Amino acid sequence: MERQKEIYQVTLVGGVVNVVLLVFKFVAGILGHSAAMVADAVHSLSDFITDIIVIVFVHISGKPQDKSHDYGHGKYETLAMTIIGVALLVVAVGIVYGGIMKIVAWAGGEQLVAPGTLALWAALLSIVLKEAVYHYSMAKARQLQSQAVEANAWHHRSDALSSVGTAIGIGGAIFLGQRWTVLDPVASIIVGLFMLEP
Repeated sequence: MERQKEIYQVTLVGGVVNVVLLVFKFVAGILGHSAAMVADAVHSLSDFITDIIVIVFVHISGKPQDKSHDYGHGKYETLAMTIIGVALLVVAVGIVYGGIMKIVAWAGGEQLVAPGTLALWAALLSIVLKEAVYHYSMAKARQLQSQAVEANAWHHRSDALSSVGTAIGIGGAIFLGQRWTVLDPVASIIVGLFMLEP
């Protein structure tokens, strides 16, 4: 029972960070006209959803054995990891497709709006917070020997790394001039590809 409480606690910390970041990223992406930041916000949203899945499935897996589950409910934690993986795959494919469509439009002569500095600040904040949550979650995953918390920790790390790509793309689109606004959708594709990493 104590293990379950600690898993809830570490997942809750990650969940709070994800909620704050996903709201800030969506606002920054929309107001800052940044496809990369909106993609990064979706990535944070998927991380928040995985936090909820971890909490639900760890609760189920903590139940003792019964008539229909001779060996307890431990396999539900593995099922949670599978659901997280499938959800990330679906979201990632959508983000990559959206980025490719913007690049195709740009190649066809469409002018892309340069993102605003708010989007860049959101990316930098995300890098710092998500990397911190990754280290905290991974330490707890090892201590608690929880596959679900470890999987969730890696999603925090992938979000931090994708925010690095987002920051580079947005920064390039802002500071290199109108010819380089295509770096924003390129960065959104990088975010999507990070989400496809195991």
